[in-house]
Amino acid sequence: MPSRDKAAPIPGVARLHRFAELPSTQDYARSLLEKGAAADRTLVWSDRQSRGRGQMLRRWKSSPGGLYISLILKSRSLPPSRLAALSLWTAQAAARAIGRETGLAAVVKPPNDVLVYGHQENGAPPKKACGILVEARGGSRRLDWVVVGVGLNIANPIPKSLAARAANLESLAHRRLSVEGMLRRFMMEFWPFYRKFV
Repeated sequence: MPSRDKAAPIPGVARLHRFAELPSTQDYARSLLEKGAAADRTLVWSDRQSRGRGQMLRRWKSSPGGLYISLILKSRSLPPSRLAALSLWTAQAAARAIGRETGLAAVVKPPNDVLVYGHQENGAPPKKACGILVEARGGSRRLDWVVVGVGLNIANPIPKSLAARAANLESLAHRRLSVEGMLRRFMMEFWPFYRKFV
């Protein structure tokens, strides 16, 4: 499906590339950069990914109902040495967004996961609901660009093989949630953290 590319009302975002389906938001963002067609703070958002990926090229199951985004950042004041910290702060922003939108307790599991405790599940361990992937290009002193990828399980079905350690937020909160509302909340939480780096 063609991109719905338009000026975006998402907090802090300059341009929005919106899709019903992509192979990978991260790969699409990188392709925009390679073509010289991406402004700073461009967001790629897809309802579904057929080849979503996380750290170490692990597949990320990306069915409809989840939030799958990649944010392009082109600030050259972000030092390469702080990429790992950016990944952790992005996960912290996601954890705060989850807590404020759902009331659930969310914790960051370094280097790039967010685990969430369910309501009324006494003693149950938290489950993974979000993963972060940060990729960049540049030299040892300065970066040309960074792409921050976020995959968040909201209402998307979780494969049985992963159900013991992963969950979607609706199943943990026991209520319906808005994917767009979660995106807006995440972006509101992300920018204050990002400003610490630039």
